[in-house]
Amino acid sequence: MGRIVTHVAIKNLIDTKCNITFDALVDTGAAHMVLPLAWKERLGKLNKVRDIDCETATQELIKGEICGPVEIKLEGFDP
Repeated sequence: MGRIVTHVAIKNLIDTKCNITFDALVDTGAAHMVLPLAWKERLGKLNKVRDIDCETATQELIKGEICGPVEIKLEGFDP
């Protein structure tokens, strides 16, 4: 089984000078894009839309936040 990595750019749509770019490992079974909490401040002030429960690969349930508005660009796809 191979690894799929793609270039990602995320931009805060309210404060467009706040953005991050990185190479990400693609998990074809994932339902959400998950970012390290330490990166949150780099995207500036974001509105928390809601809290969610996320299941990890070890089937542990953890809390997560859906935040926005952001624009997400994955290499080879429209935003």
